[in-house]
Amino acid sequence: MNNPRRTDARRLGAPIPDHRKVGEIPLLNYRASGIELVHDIDSGPDGITWTQDANLFKTQCRLDGTVVDQIIGLVPTVTDGQGVYFVAPEDFDAASGAMTWWGAMAWAKWLRLSRFAGGAAWRLCSAANCNGSAPRAGRGVMCSEIGRLHYAGRRTGTGTGTGSPISTNRYLARAFHHLHNDLYWTGTEYGMNADGAWLFCTSDGTQYFGPKQRKRLAWAVHEGPVGATRLAGTSPLDNLLCLKALDTAGQSHQARGIFQ
Repeated sequence: MNNPRRTDARRLGAPIPDHRKVGEIPLLNYRASGIELVHDIDSGPDGITWTQDANLFKTQCRLDGTVVDQIIGLVPTVTDGQGVYFVAPEDFDAASGAMTWWGAMAWAKWLRLSRFAGGAAWRLCSAANCNGSAPRAGRGVMCSEIGRLHYAGRRTGTGTGTGSPISTNRYLARAFHHLHNDLYWTGTEYGMNADGAWLFCTSDGTQYFGPKQRKRLAWAVHEGPVGATRLAGTSPLDNLLCLKALDTAGQSHQARGIFQ
């Protein structure tokens, strides 16, 4: 493992079901700076936002052939448990959307530094448990960020069951595009060996670790709603819901100041 370089899924205004009982999680589709996003309302204090495109890097490269050069130009190195790694074109496969772990980390930082969709807190999803404890390997890990998403709706008859591919999850298909049954990098290094990092397999819902030089897909998340500003006495989610309501009512011009 040595490296030579060193929805509308939840309608606004409609009651949110008790997802703790039915197995669903409350997801809110919205748009920031023209980019489609999905907010997981209950993940963390202010929730987390996912890109609606589950293979965003591939889409970006298809639309702009200079994306890899832009990433390396803005994020030439990634520091991990072994030191400084110099990012290179070989860390990216634009045709499939797969990247080495270092490439994926550089891509996520590029999204953050370039303020993708107006957000300044982009990162790779985490493999840690929801209480902050160390990641757990195996199937049925529903408390990591991507594990929580993968198993959403699995008890409703509309989503995946244990071992089922994410592409069969009709609950998520209403909120996301380009769902792939594949391996996704997380931003969490493997504590026992810095050559490895944690992965999540959306083909069968298994979380484990692997060598960083392998090319896998990546899915970026943002802390809280993207572009929502915390106003006195309110949360970013409260503001997002108000802006979503304005947009739904045909008054999107009033929301531009916060979303852009």
